Amino acid sequence: MTPGTLSFGKTIAPALRSFARSLAEWAFRLPLFYKVLIANTFLVAIGAVIGTTLSFRAGHELSGEDYHRWHYAYILLFAVGGTALSALIYSVLLRWALRPLEQLQNASEALRQGHMDVRVPIDPFSDRQMQQLVETFNQMVETIVSNNERLHWLSQRILQAQEEERARIARELHDEAAQWLTSLLIRQRLLIRALPPEMRPEIEEIQHMTAAALEHLRRIAMELRPAILDDLGLVEALRWQAEEFQKQTGLPVTLQIQGRIERLSREIELALYRVGQEALTNIARHARATRVEIHLNCGGDHLELTISDDGIGFDPEAVRKSRPRSLGLIGMAERLSLVGGILEIESAPGKGTRVRARVPAGSQCVSREVVHVWTTQDPHFDRG
Repeated sequence: MTPGTLSFGKTIAPALRSFARSLAEWAFRLPLFYKVLIANTFLVAIGAVIGTTLSFRAGHELSGEDYHRWHYAYILLFAVGGTALSALIYSVLLRWALRPLEQLQNASEALRQGHMDVRVPIDPFSDRQMQQLVETFNQMVETIVSNNERLHWLSQRILQAQEEERARIARELHDEAAQWLTSLLIRQRLLIRALPPEMRPEIEEIQHMTAAALEHLRRIAMELRPAILDDLGLVEALRWQAEEFQKQTGLPVTLQIQGRIERLSREIELALYRVGQEALTNIARHARATRVEIHLNCGGDHLELTISDDGIGFDPEAVRKSRPRSLGLIGMAERLSLVGGILEIESAPGKGTRVRARVPAGSQCVSREVVHVWTTQDPHFDRG
């Protein structure tokens, strides 16, 4: 081999490799329609060439009598073999060409299940339309994540402002309106002593009405912002809540505390208290129950509050689709999500309802085989 031939080979080989690489990249970047069209045309052409060649060779190698005897078998063999080979090659090509669509489908399913960290990688060899589709999907996911973060922040601020307003109104009711009614009640008592006996019954009736209004005002203030929750914690607040529920509805309530529960963060205690308050309110309004059970269970690193009733139940999916009726459920779930908790609702028509709230508790919750049970029908509560 001459030096000129070697020099020419060294010059042309890189150019051929570069041309082949550019041609392959161009083929990879073709739109999906042209990829499928080219693959289909290629397979049809290859099948025609192979079938014609084999038929021609079979016709020449076999005698006339043998050819007429076996030509149907050859036709069947060529048809089955060509179809199987075409299907195999075509499936490989289509799977490769449609791989980005499969990735988009899997990512969409993951997104539907709530996995917001899903993204579709961009294939450098996919066509421009497919790249734009993948980029649009990823941008859509980023927008959804950003909007969810904003809604989460806004919900937190709204609930915080709501609790602050509740506390302000409760404080004004307790410090001003309740004091006025208390002063009025004292003056009525003094007035009764100074009046003749025949006039005392009317003033005593007014005194009873004033005392009832004062008690009602104090109960409203406690529901708005229970001081017992801030002073004594979640367990005592739930016990008071059960007592008030029994007084208003007449339904017996069983409260069970399992484990040793210390003071939790203000946010977690308030979230669980509001969940219990909303659940008991729904029971009083809609459940038609005959008994209610409240369970506060410590599971080591988490705390679980469960409110159950034996009422008429409901269809949770139907309630979620009804916007006015689902606001309470949405509010409970949103409160728990702000403290890292989750809400589960188990119910069916005629089978009662169970509302379960689960929040992280850390070291403030010690799981032990210690159970305290108290019912509103018992005069005493075993505090343990």
